[in-house]
Amino acid sequence: MKKDVIVVVVGVILISVAFCGCQSSQVKNNYGVSFESDVVNLINYTMEPRKNRAGNIDEITIQGRIENIVDKKINVKITAEFYDKNDGYINESSYKIIGLRIKPNPGYSTTFTIVYSGKNVDKVDHIRLHAEEF
Repeated sequence: MKKDVIVVVVGVILISVAFCGCQSSQVKNNYGVSFESDVVNLINYTMEPRKNRAGNIDEITIQGRIENIVDKKINVKITAEFYDKNDGYINESSYKIIGLRIKPNPGYSTTFTIVYSGKNVDKVDHIRLHAEEF
């Protein structure tokens, strides 16, 4: 009986350790991000600030995966608006997808990449992502 309890406890610990680092995180830094769209669903995204040799952020890259949620083929513009900690607008960058198909099969999606390396990139506090048909 004791042996069975020990085996179960060890099994639970091993499973917990195996999965503790596997939980996906949509944000890999401290930036706040919001997303709005009536035509696509944001499945997931990652954000990576790149630092220069002096240790200052000189670029932010956002990579994500979206799926079309309307019943037609569409052209989509995904825009990332960058704001400082006082909610002051800094700049924006966008990515266009031409002919995003409707989901022929469940789970169909496509990827996008948005890079911002302009003025005040090191002051970015939060980002507003939105996608619209064009």
